[in-house]
Amino acid sequence: AVSWDGASWSDPSVYYPAPPDGPVTAPVLPAIACTSGPTCMIVDGSDHVSGGNGTTWSAPAALTGAPAVAADPDDPGPGHPGSRSGAVSCPGSTTCAVVDNTGHVYTLRAGRWLAPQSFGAPGGSGSPSVSLYQAGRVGVSCPSSSQCTAVIGASVLDWNGNTWTEEPEPWTSSLTSGPSDATAIACPTTTWCAVVNGTGVSITGASNRWSPEQTIDPRGGLDSISCPTTSYCLAADDGGAVVAWNGSEWAAPDRVIPAATEYTGIGTTVSCPTIQFCMVMNSDGDYSTYTGPGSGPG
Repeated sequence: AVSWDGASWSDPSVYYPAPPDGPVTAPVLPAIACTSGPTCMIVDGSDHVSGGNGTTWSAPAALTGAPAVAADPDDPGPGHPGSRSGAVSCPGSTTCAVVDNTGHVYTLRAGRWLAPQSFGAPGGSGSPSVSLYQAGRVGVSCPSSSQCTAVIGASVLDWNGNTWTEEPEPWTSSLTSGPSDATAIACPTTTWCAVVNGTGVSITGASNRWSPEQTIDPRGGLDSISCPTTSYCLAADDGGAVVAWNGSEWAAPDRVIPAATEYTGIGTTVSCPTIQFCMVMNSDGDYSTYTGPGSGPG
């Protein structure tokens, strides 16, 4: 892992040393979230977590009580589309939410991991509708310690500070065609979220209903979205282009980094902690930053 101090990158630090003997079982598509301090949490698709400050990291530990996951013969393995993936969001140093594409969610509340909840149990009347091993990436966003929203495939899960529940309607209920698996979600407030998927975006507001999908990137491959406010978002695709939202309309895609060529299939990540600063990075490590006093890039 490496950290950015606003001017330069630190030297790389290893958060998961490869074992001297035996196979490497983690990490699998790791994701990271950081709060001020800094305090950071890394999670991977094998449901291990590691905490640190960007330089020093705890040894990856399996989340307590992780439900057993059946083997998936179609899982292509780490670094390929459709492999196991995870997402994490931390609104504070003692609160985090973790979701993976097997339908499991884990919550760190007041510094303690709660018992996990599963929304991927197959078969039977009244079973949860989240399918095991959703294709593509998953997302979670927590604007506060008592409000998180996660997307796994077409399903939407909500955290109310005590428990997770599945929304009765999928976020894809408004889609007319195309893939239905979300790749990322951003919720800058407790009443507003945006999901990206393929070529488009869908937004939910105070009405708690998802808007019809709007095409914002005709090329497709949207991987990530970051929204520091409801009037500014930046989405990124796997070709290195970003698309900006100013609160009323989306700008045309603008390519700011090259497409990954060495580590393909993992995705491009964008993060905007404020409207004055954004960073976008691909899986090869190519990155671009925006710093300015205006209303954000785009």
